[in-house]
Amino acid sequence: MEEHEMNKEEQAALDVVMKFLDGYSRRNVDDCMSAITASKSILMVGTNDNEVFRTPEDVRAAFKRDFDKMADIRWGEHRNIHVQASQTLASVFIELPISYQSEGENVRTLFRYALTLVKEGAQWKICAGVASVPFASGTYTFT
Repeated sequence: MEEHEMNKEEQAALDVVMKFLDGYSRRNVDDCMSAITASKSILMVGTNDNEVFRTPEDVRAAFKRDFDKMADIRWGEHRNIHVQASQTLASVFIELPISYQSEGENVRTLFRYALTLVKEGAQWKICAGVASVPFASGTYTFT
């Protein structure tokens, strides 16, 4: 299948996600929050089972917790991108490797994000998202 050529809205939605990821790698809470909706309901779930966030304040606190535990965050080359957008709703799926330091250890893993964006005025904003870390191929027990 040929790679999908993005239209203007799809590119704009992806640009917001990339700006969000850049803010995350710089551990900049305000830059991350600038990509999150302030006018619509929110549902974000993180990689830990207790990470379910429904308010901007919860999301902000989660970023602060992450950045207190993570240093030298670096994203690798993104891959497996899928973007769809109408005039007011967009979906962005993106997979990319991440490396960072946590508690003196170098960590390398793969992150997958599934994000829903809505229009706030002329700007795309993230209103829902799932962050996941996949297990190795062939894994069917997840404990």
